[in-house]
Amino acid sequence: MIRNKKLSEDEFFKQREEVLEQWPTGKEIVDLDEAIEYHKSLPPLKNAVNKLKYAKEHNEIYAVCGAGKATMEEHIELYQYTEKEGQADLLGLSPDSMTRQNNYEGARRALDESIKTGESKLNGLPVVNHGVAAIRKMVESVNVPVLPRYGAADARLCDDTLLAGGCSYSAPDIFMDFWNQHAKVSLEKAISTHQYVCRLMGYYTEHGVPICAAAQGLYPAAIPPSLQTANLILSVMLQVEQGVKYISVKCPAHGNLVQDVASAEVRCNLLQLYLKKLGHHDVELFPNSSFSLMQYPVEVGANFAVVFMNTLVGKLIGAQINDIRTVAEAKAIPTKEDMAYTFRTAKVIQNFLQTQKINIDRKEIDMEAQMEEQEVRSILDKILELGDGDPLAGAAKAVVSGILDNPFAANRAAAGKVLGIKDCEGAIRYYDTGNLPFPKEIVEYHKGKIIEREIKRGKKIDYETLISDLLSISKGYLVQ
Repeated sequence: MIRNKKLSEDEFFKQREEVLEQWPTGKEIVDLDEAIEYHKSLPPLKNAVNKLKYAKEHNEIYAVCGAGKATMEEHIELYQYTEKEGQADLLGLSPDSMTRQNNYEGARRALDESIKTGESKLNGLPVVNHGVAAIRKMVESVNVPVLPRYGAADARLCDDTLLAGGCSYSAPDIFMDFWNQHAKVSLEKAISTHQYVCRLMGYYTEHGVPICAAAQGLYPAAIPPSLQTANLILSVMLQVEQGVKYISVKCPAHGNLVQDVASAEVRCNLLQLYLKKLGHHDVELFPNSSFSLMQYPVEVGANFAVVFMNTLVGKLIGAQINDIRTVAEAKAIPTKEDMAYTFRTAKVIQNFLQTQKINIDRKEIDMEAQMEEQEVRSILDKILELGDGDPLAGAAKAVVSGILDNPFAANRAAAGKVLGIKDCEGAIRYYDTGNLPFPKEIVEYHKGKIIEREIKRGKKIDYETLISDLLSISKGYLVQ
């Protein structure tokens, strides 16, 4: 039965016994008290929460980008080079896809082959196979926090290993992972694994080691922001119920600065409102800017422009994290030089923008925010009604009815009826609202924005327009 209820200590530790049996390295992390003491022995600014609080107090934005190599030696070399040459304040960690699918035997074979050939045969770090001692070696090899940033239907053993290894951040984002990580995983199963991870994070926090959870809701490219926000708020409701107190709120940018700023404000304001409605008054948020594309540019110069836009949006929304991709994102596995160039670029842009006041038309932002807030409230209030006040019970019913939807989901449970399209200025609008519980005025508002674009183009919007919108930024345009 799906319920948004905190796991009892007995339930948590009973499940943990089963989790640690999944692979032999789980035996290294049985003692949570020892892991907590290890965290407390680290320098304070190695902790992600402390680092993000420092960024908030000093008006700084820290770039982060995914990274992962098969062997620990190669991975540490990448980290140390990026920290030194890229002046990185944070380092992201990407577990490999086999680990994310719980195929630890497959990851072991690929790791052995990587060691044998001297070439990485995995697309990330096989965290579970390396085990906690190796993760601690990685954490101790650099001077900044390491932020695991990935999705998985079941990340329990991976996150248990990472947290015991000294990482203090992860992304147990139930709806991001449910929609995108597996074609057939049930929402009930995904909720169960995510409740475990969040309870683990809450346990560390309650014992004096603050842990930050990230949430995005769903991969946002070409999806209207209000649907993204509704999914994110539901994910955070699960996290905080299990004891998480610090949230990295991903605020995706699509390129229209009015909509991007308005969406971030709505997301953070409504998140706090709904959390307080459910009795959570002590949660701290750290906005996280992320320029979301379906496809990144192949041309390096255009990718530098994407890094600039990502950083600019971070400045405009008061973000602490600037979630970027490397300038080689679309054409190759990034080298350590690619990583350093990208981080250094973001750092210089942040330095240029830090002390400046940059304002977007406040009236336009308020108009956009007002409409988005109505949309988010329409979705969430209906879900809470369906669940008799329980957001996860309501979400389960909403997925079946299409009230909660995702047009690009890998999971077959999605109705897939909602569709987004850009307006004349590159803002994302609802082309089809599917079964979303919107009043007529919201539907008509979006239709009007689409008609404006059709008039300007001199032709109707169709499937080819959608494809063009998905790829426009990769070709150097916001909207064509």
